[in-house]
Formats: sequence, structure tokens, C-alpha cells
Amino acid sequence: METEKEKQRYFSRREFLRISGQTGLGAVMLSLGESVLAPGRAGAIDNRGGGLREFHLEAREIMWELAPGKRIKAMAYNGQVPGPEIRVREGDKVRVVLKNSLSEPTTIHWHGVDVPNPMDGVPGITQKPVQPGEIFIYEFNARPAGTRWYHTHFQEHKQLDLGLYAPLIIEPTQPDPFSFDREYSLLLDDWAAGSGRPVPSTHEGTAGARGGMGHMMGDMMGGDHTHAYDTMTINGKAHPATQPLKVRKGERVRLRFINASAEHTHVVQLAGHKLHVIYTDGNPLVQPVEVDAVPLAPSERCDAFFYAKNAGVWSLTCRQPGHSGAGEEVHVVYEGREGDRPVGLQTESREPTLWHNALGRGRDVLPRSMGGERSFDLILSGGMMGSDIWTINGKRYPDTDPLRLRKGDRVRVRLTNQSPEAHPMHLHGQSFKVLAINGSRLSTPIVKDTVDVEPHMGSVVVEFTAHNPGDWFFHCHKPMHMEGGMITLAKIV
Repeated sequence: METEKEKQRYFSRREFLRISGQTGLGAVMLSLGESVLAPGRAGAIDNRGGGLREFHLEAREIMWELAPGKRIKAMAYNGQVPGPEIRVREGDKVRVVLKNSLSEPTTIHWHGVDVPNPMDGVPGITQKPVQPGEIFIYEFNARPAGTRWYHTHFQEHKQLDLGLYAPLIIEPTQPDPFSFDREYSLLLDDWAAGSGRPVPSTHEGTAGARGGMGHMMGDMMGGDHTHAYDTMTINGKAHPATQPLKVRKGERVRLRFINASAEHTHVVQLAGHKLHVIYTDGNPLVQPVEVDAVPLAPSERCDAFFYAKNAGVWSLTCRQPGHSGAGEEVHVVYEGREGDRPVGLQTESREPTLWHNALGRGRDVLPRSMGGERSFDLILSGGMMGSDIWTINGKRYPDTDPLRLRKGDRVRVRLTNQSPEAHPMHLHGQSFKVLAINGSRLSTPIVKDTVDVEPHMGSVVVEFTAHNPGDWFFHCHKPMHMEGGMITLAKIV
């Protein structure tokens, strides 16, 4: 039964206007509604000063211009796509007042943040949906530090697809081991704008591209059917409308990549420069890894930097076939070289550069059990012959068997993908260590909250300590797969 405290988190529009008139909160909401996108990043809301950090968001329908002449009905926070970047410091108490001006219910999920379970934003599990005209107040302590993001968790195939997402940056309390001269947050997305030829789906996952017989089997089994996403954006805009990333020669520039796409994996590369990966899903690597390109499955994040030592105008694009032509391109422009012709890479490739290979995979196979942990095997299936049914251990949510855990349990989960499509599996409420991929142990475990499991018997082993009590979604982050049933719960008591 809903407690009185929980009831108080919901306000009608009339009640909110009365409260805001007494406290002055309404004026704050109006001022935030006027924020605009700064070049190369989302427009920021930032209430610095310590103590309680309060932010106001309004979800509403808008018309959004993806590129000149390409307007689309969208949903947005504070009238912009992506929504406002929220930036706080680790440990800050955060209060977010959400006003729902949509014509349908909504919620907000704080992706990668260790929020209390009632603040997780999953309708029917952690809260009631916020109805049209209602206000809901989210409160949590900002942790852990890193590149996080927030997005709707109500009918994601529609609301997330139409733009209800934004970056959430939690700065560390301790100095970052790296210093940067400037940084940009880059949110990558796929749109069904209905204005061009659909971009081929990317079912091979981030760990490798399929070719030859594997690709042919995917075609025959229905895994490579074409979807309607025809436009690719960076920060809500498709090239040539993307805002340039301005740099000076000699700078070290940080890029925070967030894949907000519903369907597509992006493999981003910067012509004329190497990328140095330092964080994945907001969590630090042991050491920087130099790569030519960074693969990101839906909902994954990656922080990388580059040395601005090659003056000119350079294209940052995606290696996946069709992505650049569909708008996924932004220019890095050196000061004083604004008139130069952009230089890009001449070829597209289905073969991503694998940064986790650079970390090294051990030749030994990970034992099924190290002793002392709770072990689970989750078999991911579905999608045969174009079906929209997706299962875990042969069952669709809500009939899937939950992971029943106690606080403090050490948990090991083996994910095996028997389907023809990749599955970026996301755990709410806590992060995990990736121990092994496709049967081979990683020499250095990677801390993540989302891991992409390759199709056709790909496997991943993850481990975590159950530290955050509650009922937590564990699901594929492709909305059509999630809504087709690929969800279970980690129930921690």
C-alpha cells in the first residue's frame, strides 16, 4: 500500500501552482524553460553552491528540427532534445521536480545512479506513472561519479524514441587523474523520421561484427530485418545541422559519449586523431586504452579524450554502414581553421575496433563458480523468423523468474544469447564487473551497468555485490526487446 510520504510526491497542477506561488519555485521553472543548446552539448541546468541541488523539468510534446527541412513530432524535457544536462558533485542531495505536460503518463529513470528503489522510475515496480498534469518529486544522493544519463521509462519504444533523455554528469569529490582543457557531451540517437531510406540495423553487437556464414544465418533466421530508423543524430541534430566542436591546438579534449538509441550500435571515430578511452559507463579503466574507434551499444557510455595536435577541420563519424550518410557526423574545428574543408575517413566498416581487446583477454576459461557466490544462468532467446517475442530462460516478463538475493550477497550471472540479435543488458540500482566475454576471462575486469551480449551463442559473465535493497529491473535496453518480454528482476532484501 502506498505510504503517506509516497503520496506526497505527486501533486496536481493546481496544488503545485499553489505551492510554487508560496515558495518561488514557479519562477525557477520558467527560467529553466528558456535554456538553449550550447554548441556541442546539451543546455545545462546547474545550481552550484552545495547542499540540496534542486532542478525542474517539464516533459512535453514539441516540434523538433533534426536538420533543415526535417521537422518531427518529439517529446522533450524543457523544450529541447536532448534535455538539459544536469551536473552535480558526488554525494550531493539531488531533488528533481518533474512536471508532466504530456498527454500521457511518464516517469524518469536515473541510468547508472545508485538511487533508492522508490526513485528508480520504473512504472508498476518502483512508482506509479506520473499522470498528465501531475508533478512528481525525485530525491536521491548523487553516486557514483561518472557519465550517467536520465530518460523516460514509460513506453520507451515511443517516449525514448521521441527524445525524452539527457545527460547527467556526476563529478567526483576527488580530483580526476586526468585534466582537460575542455569537454563535450555527445548523445547519439536513431530516429524514424520517415524521410529517407532506413539505415541497416546493427544486430552484431559491440563485441564484433558478423560476416560470411554468421551474417547469412542472421538473415535466414530473421535477425537482420530492416527497421525504420532513417536519421542519425548527435545532440538531437543530424548533419549538416550538428554544432561544431571547437578546439585549440595543444588542448586535451574530453568527449562523453552516450548512446541513447533504441536500436543501433554506434562505432565512433575521429579522423586524424586517436581516441583514448578512460571510462566506460562512467566507471574508470585501470589505464587509458588507445583506439581508432569506440563501439557503443544502446545505453552504453564511454569517456574518451584526444590530443588536439593536428590542426584543421576533422569529421567525427560512425563506422557503421549508412550512419554518416543519415546524419551522424559532427566537425571538430580548430581555432583559426574555420574555413578549411572537413577531412573524413573514406571507408565505412562493419568491424569495430575493440577497446576491451586492448585490455587483454586471458586464454583461460572462467570457472563456472569461484565459491561463495550466488550463481545464475540467464538464457536470452527470441526473435526467430522476425518474431517480437523475447525471453529469459524461456519466459517473458512478468513470468520470468527473479534473482532472489539478500543484501551483501556476491552474485555471478552468466548471460548466454541464443537469439539472432545482440542484447545490451542493463541492471538497475548497481553496477557489475564484467569478468568474461564469450568464454574467455578478461585480464582486467571492467565495471559497467550495461553489457552487450553478442548474438548466436555469445556469452558474458558478470559479478556484483547486492548492496542496494529493492526490486531492480534487469533487462535488454532495446525497447522493442524489453517490451517483448526480455526483463527479469533482481529482488534484494
